[in-house]
Amino acid sequence: MLLVSTDPAHSLGDALGVTLSGTPRRITPSLDAVELDAPRAFARWLKEHRRPLGEILEHGTWLDREDVDALLELSIPGVDELMGILEIDRLADQPLRASRPLRPYDLIVVDTAPTGHTLRLLSAPEAVAAVAEVLGELQQEHRLIREQLARVGRPEAADRLIAALAGQARETAARLRDPARTAFAWVTLPEELALAETGDGIAALERAGIRVGEIIVNRLLPDGGPCPVCDRRRADERRVVAAIRRRFGRSRTVRLVAAVIKEPRGVKALATLAAGRAQGSGLRVQQTTPSALSAQPSTIQKPSALSLQLFTGASLLFFGGKGGVGKTTAAAAVALRLAEEDPRRRVLLLSTDPAHSLGDVFRAEAGDTPRAIPGAPLNLVVRELDAARALAGRRVQFKEALDEIAAAVGIEGAGAALGASELINLAPPGIDELFGILSLVEARADYGAIVVDTAPTGHALRLLEMPEAAREWMQVLLRVLLKYRSLVRPGQLAAELVEVSKSIRELIALLRDAKTTRFIVVTRAAELPRRETGRLLARLRRLHLSAPAIVVNALTVSPGRCARCRAVAAAERRELAALRRLCGRRCAIIQTPLSAPPPRGARALGVWGRSWIA
Repeated sequence: MLLVSTDPAHSLGDALGVTLSGTPRRITPSLDAVELDAPRAFARWLKEHRRPLGEILEHGTWLDREDVDALLELSIPGVDELMGILEIDRLADQPLRASRPLRPYDLIVVDTAPTGHTLRLLSAPEAVAAVAEVLGELQQEHRLIREQLARVGRPEAADRLIAALAGQARETAARLRDPARTAFAWVTLPEELALAETGDGIAALERAGIRVGEIIVNRLLPDGGPCPVCDRRRADERRVVAAIRRRFGRSRTVRLVAAVIKEPRGVKALATLAAGRAQGSGLRVQQTTPSALSAQPSTIQKPSALSLQLFTGASLLFFGGKGGVGKTTAAAAVALRLAEEDPRRRVLLLSTDPAHSLGDVFRAEAGDTPRAIPGAPLNLVVRELDAARALAGRRVQFKEALDEIAAAVGIEGAGAALGASELINLAPPGIDELFGILSLVEARADYGAIVVDTAPTGHALRLLEMPEAAREWMQVLLRVLLKYRSLVRPGQLAAELVEVSKSIRELIALLRDAKTTRFIVVTRAAELPRRETGRLLARLRRLHLSAPAIVVNALTVSPGRCARCRAVAAAERRELAALRRLCGRRCAIIQTPLSAPPPRGARALGVWGRSWIA
């Protein structure tokens, strides 16, 4: 069996207690594990297919070999999902050599990225098919010339590459949609926000023809003695589990996994967890008194001036971290505080996560158009970025610019514009996020503060790294246009590229300005989130981004006499100490109390946000 992680912010090695890489490693006699390295996998794929791919681009566009080589040297933002499926196929046929005979893996288990980017991973076969189609169109004229004039009918390497991509796309799509070959288990938490995301995710998968046969509800609080906090949590979790069974359980298996004080890490601990899962839920949800359901979060001291200064001193605040740690809730609470502190300051709360949750957090409608939230200050608006829409607008502009070039040289139609317009359709998954985040540059003129709720770690980092890669693309494309200015009149296309390049430069400068932009890392006081937080901080520093604070979310601040709460609080204190060492003097630690149930709606978020400790 092969266990594969496709999340750019890998945690599989942390969970197994070993160091993993892009090469499979033997974990047990029957299990190998690997953390996919998408850029490395793409470089390997490009090295293998560089010559035929270069020939296709040279045949189908007005670019010469020097131009094609320059383009192929560039990094491809958003290649993660596209390469994920291709790399899984490759690894499936190349298991490690061991004492047993070399043979393909019997089973591949994939640990995916969080929701939004998992949906993109599973749509990768369609993306690969689109790439094959575009390459086929670019190759078509050369193929006709070869067949009709040179009387050569046998396929070239370029034709074989196109056919291989198309075939792989068809086979992978068929495998994903075949329940006899592919099973999909959806893992969620017993929380209202996770329930909403579960509904959206399952609906999207089933629209794509992929059936979810099992739902695993993770980290349910086990039975225990009376406790004001635990009783509220159990009651809230019971409502969510009942809703999951009612909405999704009729045709699916629903399994419950109990929360443990120490996260399972290592093969032995994970095997114990798997044994409990195989036996069913193993959980009973005890009844609670009605009065316990309306209790509020523990009352603790107000935040210090330091925490407010960290937030109010910047005009652009990113919130990011591991999936499930409460980034969206924290970002919403801070946006509310900023709006309350200065009613004259317009505040935009923006989600860049493809699996948006801002509307669910506020229990209000949200979309790509900024809108006010009931019960929130009037100077706060919320927007869930539609990155695909942003890319579509740019796509139209670029296509019109290429039509202008075609008309200048007397060629009819964009498809005949020396083949160059077809290159637009080769944009990889994730490039839409770049054009989406460029809207931050424009939005700064209208808002005094912008709070950004990002996707989980791996894809938040990809978004922040993308402007540098895009700037390289713009520079190369502009050089190519200048090179051919005697053949074509770049006109509108050059103007479009210059405009985008200027916006990218402004965005890069904005991101690196510590006085203006700050990245607030959200985590929990547990080992796996803490390890990922360390890697995130290191990457942010390499990107020259200011990360002045870590929000340690959902802490057990008033354990009382409950044995479980006391044990959890002790474990959290140990992790807090480790986070302080990790942070050093570079950043502040902000603690937020566990709220049962989690805060939803403007009023509850406001109360919770005012209970933070810095």
